[in-house]
Amino acid sequence: MDRLSLSIFFGYHDSCVTVADNNTILLHLEAERYFREKHCRIMDGMKMDRLVSEALSYVGGDIGSVERVYVAQLSSPLDKDHVEINGRRFRHINTTHHMNHIGTVLDHGFDKTLIVVADGGSEDGSTRLYLQNTNSELTMLEDLDHTAANGRFYGSLTMLVIEPDYMRAHGWDSGKTMGLSAYGKYRKSFEEHLRSHVPQMLWGSTLDVEASRSLFDISDDYSKPWLEEARRDLAHTGQLYWTKCFREKLEKYRHLSDSILVVGGCAFNVLLNSELIDSGLFKRIHVGPASGDSGQSLGAILFHERNVCCNGPYLGRGFGDVDQLPDSLVTDLLAGRLVAWYQGRSEIGPRALGHRSLLGLPNSIEQRDRMNRLKGREPYRPVAPIIIAESLEQFFATKQPSPFMSFAPKARESTCALAPAIVHADGTSRVQTLSAVDNPILYEALTLIGQETGIPMLMNTSFNFAGEPMVDTPDDALRSFKLSGMDVLYINGERIEK
Repeated sequence: MDRLSLSIFFGYHDSCVTVADNNTILLHLEAERYFREKHCRIMDGMKMDRLVSEALSYVGGDIGSVERVYVAQLSSPLDKDHVEINGRRFRHINTTHHMNHIGTVLDHGFDKTLIVVADGGSEDGSTRLYLQNTNSELTMLEDLDHTAANGRFYGSLTMLVIEPDYMRAHGWDSGKTMGLSAYGKYRKSFEEHLRSHVPQMLWGSTLDVEASRSLFDISDDYSKPWLEEARRDLAHTGQLYWTKCFREKLEKYRHLSDSILVVGGCAFNVLLNSELIDSGLFKRIHVGPASGDSGQSLGAILFHERNVCCNGPYLGRGFGDVDQLPDSLVTDLLAGRLVAWYQGRSEIGPRALGHRSLLGLPNSIEQRDRMNRLKGREPYRPVAPIIIAESLEQFFATKQPSPFMSFAPKARESTCALAPAIVHADGTSRVQTLSAVDNPILYEALTLIGQETGIPMLMNTSFNFAGEPMVDTPDDALRSFKLSGMDVLYINGERIEK
């Protein structure tokens, strides 16, 4: 076996490891998938050793096969000069947060491009704008940490609207604010308050949540935020204001490139991404599947070893695969059954991209509501569509491909009529486009469903239920399925009923 590169990320949440040989990424393993702890944070070397052992074993190696070690410095408990991993001592390479984020999107096919790294904070700060020139050299253009155009601001907005706990709000609950924003309306007074409140919003760890809520006349009851008008309106106004701030900042640099890469936790804000492409500021925009901290160890290798290829999003563990479309799958879906689908290697990042998915027809609101109930999700949260790439423009008002669920275009009238389950309250859909190369099995299923229903589309959400991470192994899939109300399970083509 080639000598291996091993990359490690501890962080404050979403710890992970990545293994590569001299040519390609062999495995990206997120700690939550292995330890079954959602957003798992590893805080000590012994637990990290277990994750590393599993990763190396999966690719057929061991610690003796490792030649290069990368350690992300954010919250690492390891020595900065030497580390001991599974009994072997290494002089490792220290990596930094923003460069690791950038590494996850470097293989984009663009030449000269702007890069915005936007998240909740690190040793590199929160949000910065870079230019990558034609020689792949990076120049920082502007530090946006003291503006509203950064992840800390949005995390603090989430502390007011969805979740007062700092880590949850800034780490992973911001998507709920984005979803709720569709149900609110714009209030000029709220935007004025937000603008004057920016300094306080930038320091979420010391934000006086009670005083800030009073500013917007929001109650202290977080149990059902979708039922409170002020909360809905703050989510809506905050999303608009935050997006506007980003657009104004990026507009100043559009003369440098008509292409942009968006990375960091804020890259999962599909409304921001859609605004950047719909505004006409940029002709090309790329957002990767693992833009958040769960992609840190992957990005470290890709940033430092530019010769290493990253072949698609299916870089997690796999335990078998499916060779052909099961005849019963389309039959089950057309009958209105909700299907738990497990196929091949798991996708990286937080979005289900067709290998660890819950699928169903999108032809009724009842289907969406049932899916949300079974998953234990709040009723206001949208369910995404998966559609064959060739039909994108027929059903959505965009030409922008979205293989990683990175954009939320407007749904056309025909889509609202034929697939209401995947149209959000604001008329958008967080769409995933699927090509025959991406996943020939599901592509064939979508094509056959299109022939029967007139729309080659399914609703698609992640194969996990309240409080648990996405399933990873067949045992995970079986266990979750048995505890759920899903109708049928497929594991690598094998149909399983309760």
